Amino acid sequence: VRTFRLAAAILGANALGMVGLMGLGSGEGEAEMVSLQHTKESGLDGRKGAVTTTTTTATNAKERSVRSLLENTKALLANRDILAVSLATLTIHAAVRVIKPISQVVLDEEFGVTMVNRSFIISIATVAYFLTTPIAGYWCDANYGTDDETSRLSRRSNLVAWSLLLMFGSCGFFGLRYWIGIWAFYISVGLLGVALGLFKCSSSSLLADLVDRHRARKRNDSTVESEGDGAYSMVYALADVSDSLGLIVGPIAGLYLSQLYGPSVGVIAIGSLSLV
Repeated sequence: VRTFRLAAAILGANALGMVGLMGLGSGEGEAEMVSLQHTKESGLDGRKGAVTTTTTTATNAKERSVRSLLENTKALLANRDILAVSLATLTIHAAVRVIKPISQVVLDEEFGVTMVNRSFIISIATVAYFLTTPIAGYWCDANYGTDDETSRLSRRSNLVAWSLLLMFGSCGFFGLRYWIGIWAFYISVGLLGVALGLFKCSSSSLLADLVDRHRARKRNDSTVESEGDGAYSMVYALADVSDSLGLIVGPIAGLYLSQLYGPSVGVIAIGSLSLV
């Protein structure tokens, strides 16, 4: 329990730190550029030196940047598509973090698998991830530059949906070990690697496309000019926060349910979130 609490505290601090650094960094470049643009000289009697307004303009730029950040944050958090991808990120990583530790226990207690052999079985997920990632990347960028925005969003959204279904299937095969035997683990960890590979490639590019569409819809809004790259930073920070929350929720909730009702219940319960 203490270990999980410490891990939750560290991951929570990491998530807050990423959001804070993103907020501080988004306005720094703008403040510098605006201060340079508004530095002006005023001659006194044609002979006196220049008087700069750098401090004032930099302060104003920073205030505008903070207001823009708050406005963009509110708008992005109200975007259901971005929130859906963030929820999928939480679900995927929660399932991964609950399957791996419980698998070690089950392989040892139910099948008597040695530590070395358990490592080989878990490494199937790594091999599957390694093989799936380049293929998923090709699918994400297929016909890039020739297809329209709608088809590109649809293709990448479908890959995210497939990754969620595969993750649920991975959790399902975990529960079928009573009937299939140890081969259920081979299939389970294999599907886990495939699902994670599909999701990693498709979710990042999908978030970028959603931000582009979000900004395009606000093209006539007066705040668009001040958005800059802050929208991208906020969205990817939100994805990182969801990732961290998944690392917290998965082990704590999954292991708690496993202690009460058995390993299969904990894994399948977390995996069922993929169908939400």
